[in-house]
Amino acid sequence: MLVLPAFIYLLFVYGLKDVFFQTLPLVQTPVLIDGRPTGDSVAYQIPDFSFINQDGAVVNRDSMLGNVYVASFFFANCPTICPSMNFHLLQIQNRFKGFDDFKLLSHTVDPKRDTVEALKRYANQLGATKKWHFVTGDEEAIYAAARGYFLNAYEDQLAPGGFLHSQSVVLVDWDGHIRSRRDDFGNLIGAYDVLDVTQLNDLEEDIKVLMAEYERYKHNLEKE
Repeated sequence: MLVLPAFIYLLFVYGLKDVFFQTLPLVQTPVLIDGRPTGDSVAYQIPDFSFINQDGAVVNRDSMLGNVYVASFFFANCPTICPSMNFHLLQIQNRFKGFDDFKLLSHTVDPKRDTVEALKRYANQLGATKKWHFVTGDEEAIYAAARGYFLNAYEDQLAPGGFLHSQSVVLVDWDGHIRSRRDDFGNLIGAYDVLDVTQLNDLEEDIKVLMAEYERYKHNLEKE
């Protein structure tokens, strides 16, 4: 009986559409010298950050290393896209609930109202597990973090609820690199619109690929 869960896990990770043998490209950034591109590029890494989650714990770049995670932006009083976004992300959470190394990281763009206590209520009402971090902190640091993910987040009094933010999410690997599939023209997509059913399905498939790649990476480390 003890072997069965491990077998199911391996079947899920390695058996679906041969995901074990696929990889996701890394988002690259150009190498600059004196502000000028050299023609070379390097794998982009998420800049340092530090926030507080709904349980009052520090969540930073170092604490997220070793995990594959989906990063997003929202606010609890959002009257438009946030409920749908987080409903779809809840499906992602539940789909990968058995994977300890998979997390979700949602940043509030309204830290003045979205306190630790408010985020705790929001997470409980949504049905979020310990795998999903809802974080708050310094407003400018949150907006800087959005730019670090190549997403948008800022205050806009003309927008519904007073804030604008991306409805797309970013997939990050265990070393803090952004990963993404390529489109039909070979271009990296970079982000996934979770309100688009096709892109939501792409995100789920790419999480499977990246989790399988991580399992292979850990397995190779153990053999060294």
